[in-house]
Amino acid sequence: MESMFISQLNKINKWIEDKIFINPYTRVYGIGRTFIAFSLLTVFLFNDMDYLFNKKAIEVISNSDFIHNRLNFFGILGSDNLLLGKIISIIILLVVISGYIPQITGVLHFWITYSFNNSSILLDGGEQIATIYTFLIIPLTLFDNRKNHWQKPKKEPNLRNKFIGHLVFLFISMQSCFIYLNTGIEKIYQLNDWKNGTALYYIFNNSYFGLNDGILSLINPIINSEFVFFLTWWVILSHLLLSYILLLDRRKKTSFLPIGVFFHTSIAVFLGLYSFSLVMIGVLLLYILPFQHNLKFTLWKKER
Repeated sequence: MESMFISQLNKINKWIEDKIFINPYTRVYGIGRTFIAFSLLTVFLFNDMDYLFNKKAIEVISNSDFIHNRLNFFGILGSDNLLLGKIISIIILLVVISGYIPQITGVLHFWITYSFNNSSILLDGGEQIATIYTFLIIPLTLFDNRKNHWQKPKKEPNLRNKFIGHLVFLFISMQSCFIYLNTGIEKIYQLNDWKNGTALYYIFNNSYFGLNDGILSLINPIINSEFVFFLTWWVILSHLLLSYILLLDRRKKTSFLPIGVFFHTSIAVFLGLYSFSLVMIGVLLLYILPFQHNLKFTLWKKER
């Protein structure tokens, strides 16, 4: 009886060590926020501000009495200073990607992302997700004791900071699970085209988000055959599978990463939703990658 009790205590102790004492402040959250930042950076670099914003809408935001509008970065600058807002945003996002001073750039990254999501007229859905995750990441950046999120941890954070980091990653995992689970279930129960396996046919032939004529002519034999049913249901099942891995240990999740990356890369290539896909790949990295391997850049070479 006593040996069983000691055995259970040892299991509990090992679980606590595995879950709490592993340092969550590694390159994992750094590469995740980098993908999210790079997504918005590409939007600013490759789009004119006149396409991204409506000056009259910015004026409304600037003159609004609502607190969420008064704090909007582009509303504060005003409709006549959108180019300045673009330049400042690009600088902030480049600093975020560089990894320096995460304690400051974490808040600034959220501010720029939130402001863009609430004032731009050219959104593809990734901006709303990016706003949620840049907000969730803020505690990680504030309690990170490194000068750069690409650095290996030189000093172990205290137990309180580790607990906060693990709690943040728990919220990130739950949010990621909800996104995939909600999307998968909605496709099955609310959209008949997904349920009967023909959704991809209509999406690829859509005049706005669909494929260009060159690619469409190449895959027409597939999407006009019964095989489109299996492709459509592969999308649904991949969503459900990516939600299920919430229940797995992070070390076991990594085998599912190629599924998610392939799925979102396909969305970028075939549908042209590049910024959305970059955000979602960043989300996957935050959701899946284990902290302890610390993203060693020689990892791939060692595994060959």
